[in-house]
Amino acid sequence: MAFNTSCSILGTGDSSRDVEREADVIFTAAFIGMVNYQNEKKGGLTWRVDMEPNTDPVSTKMPDREARTKDDRASMKRLNDICSKVNHLVRSYAKKDVGGVSWGLTPSFDRGGMIYAGCTAGIEYSKVDPNYAKVAYKYLTASQKSSQDGERKDEMYIGRGAYCGLVVDDDGNAVSAMSTICTALNEDTIDVGNRWKPNKEAEVRKSQYNNKTDTWGVIGNEELQETLREQGMRFYPSDQDLNSDNDIVGYTHGMIRCIYETERIGQGTAFEMSIGKDTFKLASCAACSSFMMANNVDPSSSHLGRGESWAPYYTSESHNESCYKDHIEGGIGEAIKRCNSKYAEFMHTCLNIGAKVMNNTLSWVSRSHVAALEKLLLKLEGSKKDNTIARDLFLDAMTYHKSDAKRIDETLTYGLDERRFCDGTYDWCQNRQTGTSDHPMIGYIKGTWETFENPFTDKMIEDLHTNPEPLSV
Repeated sequence: MAFNTSCSILGTGDSSRDVEREADVIFTAAFIGMVNYQNEKKGGLTWRVDMEPNTDPVSTKMPDREARTKDDRASMKRLNDICSKVNHLVRSYAKKDVGGVSWGLTPSFDRGGMIYAGCTAGIEYSKVDPNYAKVAYKYLTASQKSSQDGERKDEMYIGRGAYCGLVVDDDGNAVSAMSTICTALNEDTIDVGNRWKPNKEAEVRKSQYNNKTDTWGVIGNEELQETLREQGMRFYPSDQDLNSDNDIVGYTHGMIRCIYETERIGQGTAFEMSIGKDTFKLASCAACSSFMMANNVDPSSSHLGRGESWAPYYTSESHNESCYKDHIEGGIGEAIKRCNSKYAEFMHTCLNIGAKVMNNTLSWVSRSHVAALEKLLLKLEGSKKDNTIARDLFLDAMTYHKSDAKRIDETLTYGLDERRFCDGTYDWCQNRQTGTSDHPMIGYIKGTWETFENPFTDKMIEDLHTNPEPLSV
């Protein structure tokens, strides 16, 4: 199918700012739909998203623990505002003061700690020997062979955002490992849908890639891709280079690759371990979380950081099969088709519900984003459960690189007639009202965003960003 090569995703305008607002609205609609899904699944209880305390290496920008604390508090205030605004929208739509979203902290990082997919995986994870997990972390992070042609041959990617997916069979054996891969998509890619690839003159290309003609969707720039290759990332199709004229770049995370494998073999559970020395967040990005929910294996923790140019599988060339034979006719190809079909249907539901919820309470949508919402509603009129319109809009939004939390926070604003607890003063982490208490012995109650202290000393930060010693031979 021919790609959309206009200057913006939805057609609100030709500027980079127009694209940003469109991507904001699309993501926010999807997120609200995910919140609604979780509320229904949990019988009206809130869905929790998590944030990781700042673990940036010591630098001029982030010189000490005090600076990390200041950054954490700002992130917490934004996350709390997101909860207040989203909760007003979903509760107004449902006409009752239950459900919505709350926030907390990600599980504390420990080398060998893992994210897991589904309650079955959680039970399995509870049985894992922590010492075994640490050995696995060292094995996956340390080089086992000398690099060849600038690549870590047959090894895991260990750079920024390095998560290694693991498939554990029903007997508790790790039978496959898969890290994040980069895939070049073009109009001939199977099931690619009607994707958006801005033309080379589009302002958004120049703003995202500093006036360079990089292939749309690449993280950073094309020079960075060589660094990623050296750090172990695989690029597919393997027999061709990126083509800025024809391609869109997508990144498929290790957890998602492993979910396809559990579908292929009809058993096992998917895990994901953060490896290397630059990735510590024990939570799934919102894009991964949406795919996991669609395939009925909810993430153990979700975050609103970044999911830049996230994409599902489209072909099986990159797949790392376990020792098990196909459980379904058609093997990995059929597994991809089944998982992607569930995902397309899920995103159809999420975006449609999310857009309707926003449209139902327009005073809580930033005026700068209303035009994008109107265009999204028109676009979704053609969306059905058995087509990929909604899925592709979400994937297009992810190619505009931005923090997911900022997308939601800038799309929504405090509007009229706020519902109970939704005026920004309620602490959705501690589940309590802040401000002056009616109780004379309590006094003023501060929000988590006012009292939190970053837990990492400078020495702890230094240790985090140091690779573990290789395994002794």
